[in-house]
Amino acid sequence: MVDNPVLLNHVLIEWFENTVRELIQGVLMDAYGPEWWWEGVPGDVRKKYGERVQETRLKEERRLAELYFIDFYDYGTIIETRTNRGIFSGFMENPKEWKRRLGELEPIRNAIMHCRGQYLSEERISLLKESCIPRNFEPE
Repeated sequence: MVDNPVLLNHVLIEWFENTVRELIQGVLMDAYGPEWWWEGVPGDVRKKYGERVQETRLKEERRLAELYFIDFYDYGTIIETRTNRGIFSGFMENPKEWKRRLGELEPIRNAIMHCRGQYLSEERISLLKESCIPRNFEPE
């Protein structure tokens, strides 16, 4: 495990966010096929993506999947959208609870990703770890 708590928190939230992206895209791809972006993602989220991808100045970023350009809270919006609830309930017990948890993690994620993570309380760090590290995990 990483000894530097700031680095560990960054790794945890980055891993978590990438895992959520992969889960969402995989579930929507299975449900909607190649039209997953158009069928499974609300229009307002797609609109923000379009604006952001146009604004990026790094050409390497333009090749990234759509979900890399949306806001963290939009993952919950996608999961909890009426048309997707049933799809995601096969992969998570309670999509509404997932949206709530993502809402709790968003300010923690933002603090960490914007270099303010060292100021987070122990309570918030515990919530991050509880969300990202399996309960039965034993570090080597």
